Amino acid sequence: MKGERYILRQRLVSYAREHGIRAAMRAFGCSRKTVRKWVRRFKPRTPSSLAELSRRPKRCPHKTSHKVERQVVAARERTGFGAERLKEEFALNCSEGAIKRILRQRNLIQPRKKKHKTKKDLREVKKHWKLFGQLSADTKYLNDMPNYWPQMVRLGLPRFQYTVRDVVSGIVFAGYADELSKTYSTLLAEYVSAHLAFSGVDLGHVEWQTDNGSEFLEDEHHRGLPSTVRDLGSDHHYIPPKAYTWQSDVETVHRLVEDEFFDRETFRSKADFWNRISWYWYYFNISRPNRHKDKKPPLQIITERDPHIHPAIASWRALDLGRLFRQYVPRYNPKGGHDLPAYP
Repeated sequence: MKGERYILRQRLVSYAREHGIRAAMRAFGCSRKTVRKWVRRFKPRTPSSLAELSRRPKRCPHKTSHKVERQVVAARERTGFGAERLKEEFALNCSEGAIKRILRQRNLIQPRKKKHKTKKDLREVKKHWKLFGQLSADTKYLNDMPNYWPQMVRLGLPRFQYTVRDVVSGIVFAGYADELSKTYSTLLAEYVSAHLAFSGVDLGHVEWQTDNGSEFLEDEHHRGLPSTVRDLGSDHHYIPPKAYTWQSDVETVHRLVEDEFFDRETFRSKADFWNRISWYWYYFNISRPNRHKDKKPPLQIITERDPHIHPAIASWRALDLGRLFRQYVPRYNPKGGHDLPAYP
């Protein structure tokens, strides 16, 4: 619920800045005061500006005394009882709500669900999401892997991986570059969007999700990935600040490609690297079974969910974003429009 409100505020501010406060009031069903509050608080380079401010009072005259708090903690550590039993059996001079607060502040409440159970339940929920309803984009540092780093330095191989993954099918679209850059993330987004459209995916149903890294942020003077995908018909939202688990699907891919590829492969040349990494992504998208998705590869999930999507969607070759950008710059039209070079 907290994340939904955060995304709604992003859309409210964007709509108000484009269409005006009165139009935003009608579109989102809120007061003029609310629209002005979020527009005033919003700072383009500070995503946390849309987070809810604390309403905690500065002082609390009826706060539970330290003596009672020590009694609650001691009783809990001896028995492990819950708030209701602690109050009844030890006649504590505070309410059940106060006992729960004390236990929570002292980290004495043990979660009942195990992590693997929670993750399994979440995977079951994501199975019913719309295909290509969420594309998670992130970047991975490649210069911290012992097997790859010497080869990277010797052969001049890429230092960063730009990754886009569909949450439902698990299909991955990857590009590589020598630096973290808003330009490269935007360029990859354009190629992925074109690839999806050519394969029969309706870009109007696609929503991109990114973290608040510098390669994904933008302001009114510098466009980036969010504006680009919106121009192409899709939508975009940032994850809340420090909500690291929201990107777990793409982070899982980063761990897999490190374990299965970068920690194992030895390259003879740059051309050999590009050939091997492209074949790895062919294998990942077309035939690698995913045990968390009923042991089905991404392509099988896509064809079962939507037979109208062309199977060539899984034939994604790893992109050399630096080379593509050098081809792209002389043909860029600053007055509008996109003139992409041919797919390599």
